Amino acid sequence: MRALLRRYKELVFVAFLLAAPLVVYGINGRKPARLNLFDRGVVQLTAPAEKLIVWVSNGLVDGFQSYLWLRGVREENLQLRRRVVRQEQEVSLSQETRLENERLRKLASLRERLGNVHSLAAEVIGVGASPHSHTLRISRGLRDGILRGAPVLSPEGVVGTVAQLADGYADVQLIVSPFSAVAAINQRTRGRSTVKGVGDIERCKLEYARRTEELAEGDMMLTAGGAGSFPKGLRIGKVIDVQKKPYGLFQSATVVPAVDFSRLDEVIVVLLPPEPEPASPPGAPALVGNGAKSAADGTVPASTTAAGPAAVPAVAPLTERTP
Repeated sequence: MRALLRRYKELVFVAFLLAAPLVVYGINGRKPARLNLFDRGVVQLTAPAEKLIVWVSNGLVDGFQSYLWLRGVREENLQLRRRVVRQEQEVSLSQETRLENERLRKLASLRERLGNVHSLAAEVIGVGASPHSHTLRISRGLRDGILRGAPVLSPEGVVGTVAQLADGYADVQLIVSPFSAVAAINQRTRGRSTVKGVGDIERCKLEYARRTEELAEGDMMLTAGGAGSFPKGLRIGKVIDVQKKPYGLFQSATVVPAVDFSRLDEVIVVLLPPEPEPASPPGAPALVGNGAKSAADGTVPASTTAAGPAAVPAVAPLTERTP
């Protein structure tokens, strides 16, 4: 018998595995009242194995479903993050467009206030590397009709004058530069003075204000106007730190510029009329070559007259405009 079982042990084992589920299923399918002692013993023996199998299978199913759910949540999270980034970009672009429109409306309002003064808008494309820099660069130049010394303005007030020019850009000297001086008028008292730069980006100094003027802190200084200078009535800055000495003709003060030069994006450049060339006086000889006409014409060289002394050239040399 043992030899027979040893020979067919695989077949017996397979038959047991196939029969055991059928027996268990048949027993579980019966009503509790019909279970005999053998059936109850089989149920008792197989119950722990069934529980283990059910627990393991449920755990595997739950783990797989959780993995799929977490994977879906991760993908959904990534999509939501991308959507948030796109919406933030759209909000940022919309806000930048709104701010740009506001700046352009202010520039248009400034050009309307200037009236018949010819001007054009320019973008600020560069500033000095130093915090105490006195220049900035704009996107307009010679080909746009800008001349050296042209006033540069912003809706907040006076910026400076054009100092250097190229075809496509210009460098602007700010009013805080030590080489800058702006004729000013006090908005409250109407007293006249001069606002000069001291090399500090945050302040200028007020000079030539008469001691008899009731200058007070908080007074707004405006441009006094005049030919070839800033249009009249533009803000320069507010007066602080008034110093009135008991002697002398003038009092002094500090002026805080109305413009924050570090936050400029666009400016207005006033177009100056071209300087007319001086006309030659009637009867003056024209200069040829090095200043003398050909002897074949029978004329006298321009360097001498019939009487002998040197003659004045017919065309005076042009002087370059300084800011």
